[in-house]
Amino acid sequence: MTGWRIQPSGVVAVLQEVNVDAEALGTALNSLTPALEGAVTATQSGAISEAVQAYFQQEEGPRIQGMSTRIGAAANGVVTATEAYVTGDMDMAANAQSAAVAAVYPPDLPHGVM
Repeated sequence: MTGWRIQPSGVVAVLQEVNVDAEALGTALNSLTPALEGAVTATQSGAISEAVQAYFQQEEGPRIQGMSTRIGAAANGVVTATEAYVTGDMDMAANAQSAAVAAVYPPDLPHGVM
C-alpha cells in the first residue's frame, strides 16, 4: 500500500448505513418484549415466567447492551479517526504550501529583491 485514501463522504455513507442497520436491530430487539410477554402469559406458569425474566436480565440483557455499546463506540472511533486524518491532510497541505512559498521567496531575502 502506497498511502491512505480515506474519503470523508464515503465514511459518512457507511456510517449512515450502519445507523440504519443499528436502528433496525434495536427495533427488532424491542419487538421481542411483547412476544415474550405473550409467550410467558400463555404458559400460565410462574416458574417459566421467572426463568425467562432471569435469562433476559442476566444473560441476554447484558449481551444486547454490549452490542449497542460496541456499535456506538465503533462509529465514534471511525468519526474520530476520520477527523484526525482530515486534520493531518490539512496540516500537510499547509506545510507543503509554506515550503513552496519559502522556496520561491526565501525568508532571508531583503524586501524588494524579487
